[in-house]
Amino acid sequence: MEKKKINLALLWPKYNIAGIWFNELVLGLDKERFNLIFIYLSSYGVEKNLIKEAGYKVFYLSNIELINAFRFSILFRLVKILKENNIDILHCHRHKPSLYGALAGIFAKTPVVLSHVHGLSRTKNIGRKLLNFFLFKRFNRIIGCAKNVRDNVLKDNPSVCPEKVIALENSVDFERFDEVLIAKADVKQMLGLPPDVFVFGTIARLAPTKGLSYLIEAFREVKEQKPSAHLVLLGDGRCRAELEEQASNMSCSDAIHFLGHRDNIEQLLKGMDIFVLSSVAEGMPLVILEAMAAGIPCIATRVGGITEIISSDDVGILVPAKDSEALAKAMIDMGGAPKEKLEKYAEKARDRIRQFYSHDVVREKLKNLYLNEFEACTRSNAGG
Repeated sequence: MEKKKINLALLWPKYNIAGIWFNELVLGLDKERFNLIFIYLSSYGVEKNLIKEAGYKVFYLSNIELINAFRFSILFRLVKILKENNIDILHCHRHKPSLYGALAGIFAKTPVVLSHVHGLSRTKNIGRKLLNFFLFKRFNRIIGCAKNVRDNVLKDNPSVCPEKVIALENSVDFERFDEVLIAKADVKQMLGLPPDVFVFGTIARLAPTKGLSYLIEAFREVKEQKPSAHLVLLGDGRCRAELEEQASNMSCSDAIHFLGHRDNIEQLLKGMDIFVLSSVAEGMPLVILEAMAAGIPCIATRVGGITEIISSDDVGILVPAKDSEALAKAMIDMGGAPKEKLEKYAEKARDRIRQFYSHDVVREKLKNLYLNEFEACTRSNAGG
């Protein structure tokens, strides 16, 4: 008997860069086994959707910038789409899509509904806890993007069945970052830096959760100990002005570079001698996976899923969050290490990403999750 093709729908708040890695993951699934559609709560600000241009079905449920109050119109449209496309699995990413997805799944009689949690402490208050008490009963699985996230979901939602909550790690296109052939000196020129400087770099939203003020403060001491050091910050955000002001008041301000958002990250990483992530909170940050896949030695804070990625001191260095002194010491120590030791860090980092966090590895886990949940539901319905 021929296996049924599974109709899989991905439900996101909106189309943006944050979900591209997961779209890459599902787009690589067997097209003979899975039929994909993509649904977004809002089309606000979308000028071009590459998934739609690639020929996949794409639906928008509203054009609202911020969806604060619950909107029945969104729910009704979602139910209609699920029914008309005979959706077997609805995979909801983040809280609001999970809310609408759980309810729509009831009315549309969608066999499998999954909720994906992408960060720590998403159950922030008593209202969210009460809502989750009812919502979590409607999901076949609740997926954390790291083991720490899974544990955090269980800790904050004690009523949920532990077997229902699982971890599925974030992943990267390993070859995209590993196989870039470009000279470090050429990238430093692209960054506007002399070829002989030593580059500490980071990629992040310029937001409080990324702890960049601690990194800038740490760099003050690093510059004193290593005069050739420069600090490159790639990314933009609401804290840019205050971070630039902090940097401008330091004697080493001319060695701190705010370069804004860039698209060619896989190339720019190759110009960094050491990658530094100073976050005060994280789920499982993609930038660490990308930097390690690119073979850049990494220093990061001991928060969230970072401790799972940098699992030993031969892969990278971990420091406490919000501790600029510890961060400076790690940067000075790694920055002063022999070339052979830095190359060893790079080799171990690449191997770890290839083995555990590449799209190929995580896609196989995701495929098995989908198939297992669909087949379990099919057996249950047949038995009933």
